[in-house]
Amino acid sequence: MKTSAGLQDSGTADESDGENIEADPALSELIDRHEDTDWSKVPGISATEASAWTARLIEAQETIQEGEFDE
Repeated sequence: MKTSAGLQDSGTADESDGENIEADPALSELIDRHEDTDWSKVPGISATEASAWTARLIEAQETIQEGEFDE
């Protein structure tokens, strides 16, 4: 299953923070690998569940980019 996440940098100043620089590429890689996984071949994981996980990962990435996380 491959979903269309439409990921794009927001271009905000928050993205240049040290923690965001470290977290964002790792999270982007995780999202990419998650989207590239053929979840139909993973026992016990439905496409609906995998899609929900992808949505949560994308939400986490957006939160980091917007700087709305507790330090």
